[in-house]
Amino acid sequence: MSEATSEDQADQRPCLHCMMVELIDEFFAEYPAAGGEPDAVDTDEVLTAVAKTVAELTSTQNGTIRQQMIEQLMRDIMEYDAEFRQEDATGSVARH
Repeated sequence: MSEATSEDQADQRPCLHCMMVELIDEFFAEYPAAGGEPDAVDTDEVLTAVAKTVAELTSTQNGTIRQQMIEQLMRDIMEYDAEFRQEDATGSVARH
């Protein structure tokens, strides 16, 4: 497969982050968080789900690789947190 064709297919792939956010929104729309407030998201439940997912996806890796992946995740969280805070402060809406 040519590199251009491969890039075209990658451009057609949906954004996994966007799909996950949409799934979380739909989940809480159908199954409201404790207290039943509309549009409320139970962040504890989301964080637990993400933590379990990462643990499950990395569980087959050896300890060193798993630790490196977890450390990379922590760095990514801090990086994206800073980026999203900056976007919120400037009114930007780019979330990819």
